[in-house]
Parts: sequence; structure tokens; C-alpha cells
Amino acid sequence: MNHSSRQLLLIFFSTALLLGCSGDDESGGTTPTVTPRHDPVTYELTAQPYTALQWVWEPLAPSAEIVAAIENEKLKVTDHEAFEPSGLGIKLADGRPWIDHVELAPDFEEGLEGERRSVAYIWQSADPQLIDEESPIRFEAFEPLYRPQGHLTTQVFEAHVRSARRISEASGRPFDFAVLAGDLTDGSQLNELKWLITSLAGGTIDPDSGRDDDPIEGPGNDYNDPFTAIGLDTPWYATIGNHETLYNGGFGRVSDELREAAAGTEVYNFPVIPNGFCDGATKNAKVVTEGPTPADEERVPQRLEEVLELLHAAPGEPAGHGLDGIEIAKGIGYFSVKPIPDRPLRLISINSVNSSPANIAVGAFGWMEQPQFTWLKGELAAAEANNELVIILSHHRSGDFSDSSPISGETLAATLGASPNVILHISGHGHANRKEAIPGASAAPGYWELMLASTVDFPMQSRIIELVDEQNGFMTIYVTNLGHNSPEDSLAHEGRSLAAAKLAFGTVDGPGDVSASWAKDIEAQNLTLRVELPSTVETELKKHTWPSRIESQETLSAFDGNDAGN
Repeated sequence: MNHSSRQLLLIFFSTALLLGCSGDDESGGTTPTVTPRHDPVTYELTAQPYTALQWVWEPLAPSAEIVAAIENEKLKVTDHEAFEPSGLGIKLADGRPWIDHVELAPDFEEGLEGERRSVAYIWQSADPQLIDEESPIRFEAFEPLYRPQGHLTTQVFEAHVRSARRISEASGRPFDFAVLAGDLTDGSQLNELKWLITSLAGGTIDPDSGRDDDPIEGPGNDYNDPFTAIGLDTPWYATIGNHETLYNGGFGRVSDELREAAAGTEVYNFPVIPNGFCDGATKNAKVVTEGPTPADEERVPQRLEEVLELLHAAPGEPAGHGLDGIEIAKGIGYFSVKPIPDRPLRLISINSVNSSPANIAVGAFGWMEQPQFTWLKGELAAAEANNELVIILSHHRSGDFSDSSPISGETLAATLGASPNVILHISGHGHANRKEAIPGASAAPGYWELMLASTVDFPMQSRIIELVDEQNGFMTIYVTNLGHNSPEDSLAHEGRSLAAAKLAFGTVDGPGDVSASWAKDIEAQNLTLRVELPSTVETELKKHTWPSRIESQETLSAFDGNDAGN
């Protein structure tokens, strides 16, 4: 859930508790599984790969006339076909070079040519929030929470995975591993999480739910057509977000009543907010505020242990994806791994979700209790004793923690800053690109906190991160943003354009200042972040053989990308 959505929670529902009612299935049961009417297709990418160094899709700012039309409700966020004639959407613009930052390493000197070494080559995604827009428990009728691109999230995320895999295969070596920074699903539903896992593992995705819809006759040409995911073919790890285990990301725990309603046919009767779903038989997934919708037992929202079990059992490498079966039974969703075997690098994944919020005013915010904090400090101490570099992965930044959290965001940041081995904290949640230099304490040099934009909302970007040992006491963290390489006639590109149009509508405060928000976002899109290495870590790194090819410079910056729109 993004910042604007949290504003809504605080304004309208700061003291509300989750209420619910069950839905009746008119057929007396759930819709049986049906065979899709079309064979799955494999969607294409542009002929050549490109990153935000070469090209970037920018949002079109609304004219004064369109802003007035939005304010007067003459143009609504559900009017998909009016967006392009109104000048809303995207344009292809030149990419931007890396922006250099030495705040944590004022004495930085770049290593000598031929001596620099690539320690890790990583793909990161955040907030895919795959959406089953036909579910009866959604808030589609509430315009501030409505996404015009919601029905295309499966195509968009799979396009990101395909784009990342192609870049990995085009590089001098494949990605070492990938990380997903939470909010894998939007409605915490079983089918949404299965779509996410299939995108990573490969297989057929049928994004339809309920009955088999075909709003545009023919295969592969509408949002409900089945398609083939080729998979990532890279070891991956995922952390937990608030949308995995809370109703719509912050509206209380997943109750039995909610689970029953999700599998049923009638619009879920949630207080105050007008619920609704989308009609999967219509071209633009028309919003419906009254039932029925075809039932589907695969829509059942998941609880924490169920989400963890599905991720643990997911195909692909490594087995379990960092999760331990015994700890899953205890509801422990945090873990620590060495993502590159026999190398001095530790990935610590924090579960920053409040799984039992007392009210929805704190549900979407970051949270940590004492047992996890004690465990975290032990992992940091072990990393220091073993002279390991540390990357922290979580859904929330330290600044996105609730004031009520037993361990505050300030305490978390101070603890990480006091560990000399922590160099990077990567997160999602805010649906925007942001960076912050967190100063260290005592002899610790400090670390970079890096939030990634979502793939569900514009700018729909993922990231490639490369750690480069300069072999002179410093490390460079290359951060290269990546928009999915989908051609303009694709469903994924349509989703990107609709997501950009959504920016003009804002949320609580009315139409958004698209130009200002975009200008702030690009400040954190392509970066070189410099950090000072502890001497103990520098000595340990020298004991190992590392690739001398710097992929960020020799692969990512060398793409041509001239066909980015085709």
C-alpha cells in the first residue's frame, strides 16, 4: 500500500476494526476449474534490451483543461478510452546516466582499471501486487484506490521477469540472485500468489478467475487470455509485505468471514468504503458494484503461515528460497542466507509486517517486535565476526515504521548504522524510487537505504544492483533501473500507459502534480552509491576470486535500445 492509500486510512478509518459478512454462492458451490478457450501464447519483448540508461518512459503531465475536468469529475479514473485523447499516458524519453553519490565516502577514489572486482550482480523487484480484479472483496468502486491498470498486472510483472532474464542472459554472467521486496499480491489471494510464483518459475498463467472470459475474441489479445511465463532462471528470495497477509494491505487480519466471501459470488459488504469488482467479460474490465460474480475457491485470502508455505514450496533455486519449514509453522517470516555460496556476503530478510494490527491506522506501516530484533542483532554480530558484507531486505524502510512499533524505525536504522558490515538496505512499499544515506555510528561508515518503485504503479520499474569492490578500501553500488521491455502494441505496455494516466488523478488531494513527482523520482533511478569498507571485510574479499568484468559498465551501459518503442 502506498503513501496516498495510507493517508486514506488515517483520514477515514483510523479507529475502525475489520468487519465482514459471508457471501452466498448462487450455484451452491464454487465454480469448477475450466479449460481456457485458447492455448497460451508467449508475449514478445522489443528486439533489443534496454535499461533506464538508454530509454525511459515518462508520464505526460495533464493540461490545465484536463486538470479542471478531473476536478469537476467530467473525466474519471475509470474512463480508460478517454485517457489518450485527453493527453494522458506516456512518452519515450532519453535515458539518464548514473548519478554519483559520495556522502558516505567523501574520500572515495575509483579503483584502478583491471583491478576492480564484481562481488554481486542482483535483480530486484518490489510491489508486484498482482490483482484478481474480478474478486468480490475488492475496492474497485472506490476511485482513490482504483487502478485502471489493475486488470493487466499479471502481464506487466511477467514482462518484467522476461526483461530481467533477457538481460541476465545477455550479460557476461547471469545474475547471482534476485530479491523481491514484498507485496507480491494485492488482495492476499491464493490465485494471485500462484500467478506470482509461476511468473518466476515458468509455466502457464491463466489470469482469469471465476468463469472463462474472453472479452476480445482470439488468443493473447486481452487481459483474461492465458499466456506462457518463461521464468526467471535465477535463484530468488522474497520478503513479506502488508498486502500478503492483511485485507487489501491494511484493513485488518484475514478473517474466516473474509475468506468465505472471497470465494463467493456477492460484493463483500465492507463498512464505509464502497466495494466492487471488475467484469471480466468487458474490454476494459468495467467496474461492478453489485453481485453476482462467478465464484472461485482459488480467491481465498491467505494467512501468514500459508503465504510462507507457498513460497517455501515454490519451484526454482534455492530450495525453500531462504525459508525454514520449522520456523514457518511458528509464523516466522524472517531469514538470513548466504546468497552466493562460500562467499562473504549475507542477505538478511526482515519481516516488517504487523500481522495482528489492533486497528487499520497502523496496519500498513512497518513493524518489528523484540524477538525478531534480538535475532537481527545476532545475525549482524555473526556477519561481523565472519567479515561478511550485509544486505538488508525488507518491505518497509525504517522511515515507514509505525510510531506504535515495539522496535521503532529509528532504532532499526541506528542498529544497522552501528554495524560496520551493513552497506545496503533495500525495500519497497512506497511505490517510488528513493535513496538515503544513513550515517554510521562509532567506526561504522554507514549504509544506503534504497527504496524501489513498484511494478504495479508507474513508473513500473525494477532494478539491477551490482556491488563492485574498488580494491582500495571502497565499494561502488551500481543501481540501474529497468522498465519492462514490452513493445507498444503489447498488453504490458497498455498497463504502463494506464498507470501513468492514473497519476493525474491523485488520491485524497485531488489531481496530482505529475511533473513534480516525476522530477523527484528520477533523482533516485540510476545511481552509483559509494561506501567505505571496513578493513576486515576488505581483507576477506581479497581472499576470493571475483569476476573482473563490471556488468554495469560493460553490459548495461552498452545496450543500444534503439527500438525501445517497438
